[in-house]
Amino acid sequence: MPLHFSHQFFKTRAEVLDDVKTNETWPTTFVSGPSAALPVHWHLDEVHAYIMEGETDFLDAESGKQTPVVAGDKIIIPARTLHAEGVVKDRVVYILALPQPLAGDDFLAMHDPDTI
Repeated sequence: MPLHFSHQFFKTRAEVLDDVKTNETWPTTFVSGPSAALPVHWHLDEVHAYIMEGETDFLDAESGKQTPVVAGDKIIIPARTLHAEGVVKDRVVYILALPQPLAGDDFLAMHDPDTI
């Protein structure tokens, strides 16, 4: 399945938390510091990513399309979908929502594309 982008989906943290409640997901905060683009990978669970601060882009490995994202955007990354976060110049602050609560080491475990 492809990544789904909703540009300017929200304006406030309260709107994000309302969406998290509507989707019956579990929120957590994640900060991505300055870094080169990540390698293509996948996650076991669907991830709803709300960009709270900063900017980057996401590669949808299925289509090869890079989509820029900024504060206010939401990305839905279906389970087992190959993707990659792009270059982060300063930092990107996310609220991530998952279908179940997971420990910090598990919630963003990156799996190798060859094991999908």
